[in-house]
Amino acid sequence: MVSRDTTVHLTVVALALAGLAAVTQFPSDPAVTALVLVGYNGAVLAGAHLYLAWRGEDGIVPVAARWRFVAAVAAVLSLAALTVLTDPVTIGPLASDALLGFAAAVVAVGYQFVEARDGYRESTADGAR
Repeated sequence: MVSRDTTVHLTVVALALAGLAAVTQFPSDPAVTALVLVGYNGAVLAGAHLYLAWRGEDGIVPVAARWRFVAAVAAVLSLAALTVLTDPVTIGPLASDALLGFAAAVVAVGYQFVEARDGYRESTADGAR
């Protein structure tokens, strides 16, 4: 039997693909294309988690973990969109694109750390925080 998580994820991906196909039928400038791709990636990566977290459904993944994942994906995709939509500026010895990429990496590593810590705490005998 297919889990609720899988059903929701497949539905969200199908809707995202349909939306992407519909949007590509219209001419647009590069900024709109970048925003559409960020929205598409956000829907594919975190859409099911957002929907299930909003409804408060645990399923395979706890609701708190779903919200953390959605926040991490939103932060990384926002930084990626900012990198694409802005012209690089030199800040000291670094370009702004490098700093935004570093910030996205910090978000990704921070997310992994928080999830590992939370998983460890849940796996302990008493589960106390």
